[in-house]
Amino acid sequence: MKRDGFLICLSAEALSLAEEVEAIRNALAAIERPDDELALFATLKGPLFAISDAQLLAYRSRFSSLHPYKQVPEDLPESLVEVVDALAVLRELHGWRNRRPVADTIGRLLATTRAHAGFANWATGGQALANVTRLMDMARRAEQGGLISFRAFVDWLDDQAENGEAGDAPLIEEGAEGVRIMTVHKAKGLEFPVVVLADMTAKRGTRAFKVD
Repeated sequence: MKRDGFLICLSAEALSLAEEVEAIRNALAAIERPDDELALFATLKGPLFAISDAQLLAYRSRFSSLHPYKQVPEDLPESLVEVVDALAVLRELHGWRNRRPVADTIGRLLATTRAHAGFANWATGGQALANVTRLMDMARRAEQGGLISFRAFVDWLDDQAENGEAGDAPLIEEGAEGVRIMTVHKAKGLEFPVVVLADMTAKRGTRAFKVD
């Protein structure tokens, strides 16, 4: 896929639209476009910052905007300090977004919000962390392939979400023992010692069989 003068040559599978991926995608959009209130609201309310609706409503009612660069007084109620601190994080990342590698910006976002610890406690924690790792790897590979701006990567992620291309990052490393369920399309060109073809359209039989 070509965008803004660079070619992204990544995996044929895009990351799934899992909650952790959506949270990071929203945050990157908010970092790139601080006047995008929808992205800002989704980021602040999402799992990275987990700010309540009541806090966000109170802040916006008082200052009419969630813009990270809006000047606010220092003597704020404790409930609004959390919003100010979160906006400060996004403001700092916005200011340096084109002076750092994209993966570094993502890493700083995750470190500041302690996202890895939060994702690890989810029921799907292993998969969530694998998806986050893969997203950062995709950012590194995109830059190696000629990525010219932070915005280009954000726009590419948006395209992936709109096109609905999905596929979780694999949890089983190459060479490890395990069962991998794949479509025929994704398995094309790969080799496995044992292959079982499942036909979802076949009629259900009554015979049972055993595999030794």
